[in-house]
Parts: sequence; C-alpha cells; structure tokens
Amino acid sequence: MSDIRGQKSERVKPHCAQALRTLYSTSDLRPLVSPERGPESFRDFPLLKQRERASAFTLLELVIVIGIIAILLVLIGPAFTTMTSGSDVASAIYGVKGLLENARGYAKANHTYVFIGFAEADSSVDPSVSPQITTGDTPYGRVAVAVVASKDGTSQYQYATTDQGNDWAANYANGAHLVPVGKLQTYENLHFVPVDFGSWSPSAHPNSKMARYQPTGPPYILGHALSSSVTPFTWPLGSPLDSGYQYRFDRVINFDPTGIARIATSTNGDAIPHVMEIDFQPTHGTVFQPLPADFNQDVGNNAVIQLGTTSGAVRVFRP
Repeated sequence: MSDIRGQKSERVKPHCAQALRTLYSTSDLRPLVSPERGPESFRDFPLLKQRERASAFTLLELVIVIGIIAILLVLIGPAFTTMTSGSDVASAIYGVKGLLENARGYAKANHTYVFIGFAEADSSVDPSVSPQITTGDTPYGRVAVAVVASKDGTSQYQYATTDQGNDWAANYANGAHLVPVGKLQTYENLHFVPVDFGSWSPSAHPNSKMARYQPTGPPYILGHALSSSVTPFTWPLGSPLDSGYQYRFDRVINFDPTGIARIATSTNGDAIPHVMEIDFQPTHGTVFQPLPADFNQDVGNNAVIQLGTTSGAVRVFRP
C-alpha cells in the first residue's frame, strides 16, 4: 500500500506544481510577513491590524454620534418629566386613599374618633423646616397628611349649629387628648388648595371617566378656598394651635366610632353629606397650571378622590 501511495504522490505532485506555475507567476506572490511582527503563519492572520484600523471610529464620527444623542435627550426629556409627574400623582392619590380607609378602620376597630388633616406647603422649603410655609406667594407643591385619634374615645367637641368647635379650641391643651396614628405623610409635586374642579355630572358626560356627582361646595370639597374645620390640630402633637408646630391642619375630616365621616364647621352641627371630595393637580415644584372654570376634565393628569361618608367607600377618578 505504501508503495502505491508513494507512486501516486509522485505522479500527482509534478502535475499540480506545473499547474500552479502556469496559473500564477511567482512575481505576483508575496510572503506572509508583517513589518511590525515579522514572518507569521497564516493562522496568525497578518491583516488583523488593518481590520482593527478600519473598524475604529474617527473623531468626526464620534462628534456626530454625541450630537445625535444630545438631540434625542432634548426631544424625549419632556416625556420623562410627564411620566415622573404622572407617577407622583398616582402615588399620592392612592396613598391618600389608603390613609382614609385606614383612618376609618381605626375608628371602628378602637371605637373612637379619628381626625385626618390635610395641608399644602411650599415645596421649595426643606421638609424638615418648622413651620412649613403654607401662606405667601407660592405655598404649593407639597401635600401633607396626618392622622390622630381621641385618647378617651370622645369627639372632644359637642355638636352645635352655632359656635361649634369652641370647646375643641378651649380644651385642646397642645393636643394632650389626641394620639398620633402612624407617621406624617408628605407628597411632592402635588396641589389641592385652592382647587375645585367643578361639576362634571354623569348625565352631561356619560362616557367620561371623571363623571361624578359633586358635594355642594365648601367645606365638603376639601380644596375649596373656603373649606376649613373647627377641629384643627398641629403636628407634631404637643404644640399649641398658634405656634411651635411644623404643620397646622385646618382641613380636617373626622370619623366617628361607627365609621361615619364628617367635617365640623361652626354652624353645621351633626350634618352628614352624601360625599366629600378632594381635587388634585400635578405641579412642577411650586408651579402649576391654573385651570379655567369650564376646563375639560377628561384631559390632563388631574385626579379626584371621593369619600362616601356613610359607606366609607373611597373612589378615585382619573381621565
């Protein structure tokens, strides 16, 4: 076998060599030699550096790419701002919804009166500052909510149609008769004072997600300019109603031991409305978009919370 292979090889090799010499001139061939790396085998691929140079970015190409990225950031930046604003509003309204539900549950479980206070402050002021700025040119952008309960299970005021709440103020004693229920909650980039979206009834807007029947003005629309309660309290508890506090809550909903919600004013006695409402707008810091009286409530990132005073149902309305 070895002889046969040898003979076959001897016959083929001259023929192949002759064919190669016919096809290619030796002057057209060059050795696989790199000036930088010297003689190299084919496996080492001597053209690698040329390919590396061909795939590299030039300075001009880098500048063009950076410019395109900058333009894209400018274009999509507002979209990210809108997404953040929308997330803030959603987080806030469902946070407030949870606080209302928990306050009612606490009142029923502990057979006591629970008071949940709402305030808005200047969001450009550090949240640790006392007192928070709730008046002036821009007291907007930070909504604070606190919940307190009666220690002895009483309402701390007597129902009356005149001068209701005088006994609350006289006996407040720096909040000695109250106990905090949970921590102070604050929500940034949110506005509700003074905000009243106005009527948007189901009969007039049957296909609207914002369609609802509103309560009859203040105090039951909590953000209305004239809404206030005669059961204010301060935060933290232990400070008087006129000084030394971080927040004073004048917009207060109270739940009795059966879970019924009220807002006490100087003249409304034991009045129980059908619903209460809180209207929210997004802000950018302290800046918000003023809304005309007849604005389209189905457009924008606004939100409404309604509380059923007897059922305790909390509903959220959003466009």
